[in-house]
Amino acid sequence: MEADLTEKLTVTSLPETADSEIAKLVVVALSTPEEEVVDKKNSVLCAGLDPADFEMGRGDDGLPGGVNKRGWSLRYVEAVAPHAAAIKYNSNFWKGENDEPVLREIIDNALGLDLVVIEDSKLADIGSTNDAGLFYVAERDADAVTYSPFAGNMAEIVEQGNNRNVGIISMCLMSNPEYARGKNKLVHISDEYDPNDVVVVDNRLYVRQYMQLAHDAQKYGIDGIVIGAPGGKSHIQEDEVERARFYAGADMLVLLPGVGAQGGEAQYIWKHFDPDHVIVNVGRALMFPKDGDHKAAAQYYQRTLNELRKVA
Repeated sequence: MEADLTEKLTVTSLPETADSEIAKLVVVALSTPEEEVVDKKNSVLCAGLDPADFEMGRGDDGLPGGVNKRGWSLRYVEAVAPHAAAIKYNSNFWKGENDEPVLREIIDNALGLDLVVIEDSKLADIGSTNDAGLFYVAERDADAVTYSPFAGNMAEIVEQGNNRNVGIISMCLMSNPEYARGKNKLVHISDEYDPNDVVVVDNRLYVRQYMQLAHDAQKYGIDGIVIGAPGGKSHIQEDEVERARFYAGADMLVLLPGVGAQGGEAQYIWKHFDPDHVIVNVGRALMFPKDGDHKAAAQYYQRTLNELRKVA
């Protein structure tokens, strides 16, 4: 019976993360231009670029009334560029009537400033629709895009990303409070897992969802995974980071959000993942510092993150 297999399950050697032919993939530890970017900038900071329009009513976490979004964004990118390795823009903040040409201009400027560009649109649909999204990511010259893997088509989107020359960064452990429940949803498995992680229900084998996502990221050659910062106000626990690392591999690229306004603590991630394989995203705390000084905020996070990863 299937349940009897739990005692026979062993963890086999998983394949290394695929070194796809992506011109500017954010895998800093592989022999790609990103390693040069991180070394040149001496930074693992990823600057969030999600300027909420004044009309959204975000108060201090958004653009003030009368501020030109294009001008603000160009100044912001120029200020943080010497201290950051990447920028990440969430596409939901760039859907205004005149936003597309502005976004393309900002991306061009960012690339000219040696920044890796990540689109955070969390592609989460059937294959043909995901490929349409990848087409436009590539059209904007972004280097990578985030992917929500809950449709189960991870292998397909890896191939599509390779074909479009776009890196794929998959969700794994999200930092939003609501995911405290979703991460532990049991997922039926057929591959091999650590027996200590396997749960048997009615003679069927299951693991927690975040473990399955980390496992499949390695299995299918995903370029990176998203793991929120544990500690502070975050629901993410250090042992969960360790299990994600176990299945994804220590060399997997990690995009780490949740630092700054969400209260996560980045140092825990470097206890389990290679210090040169983590890009740390800072959003609101960098975009809207109390004194309004983007450059000083970027310098602070660059210095702080470098000190933390050197200790790891």
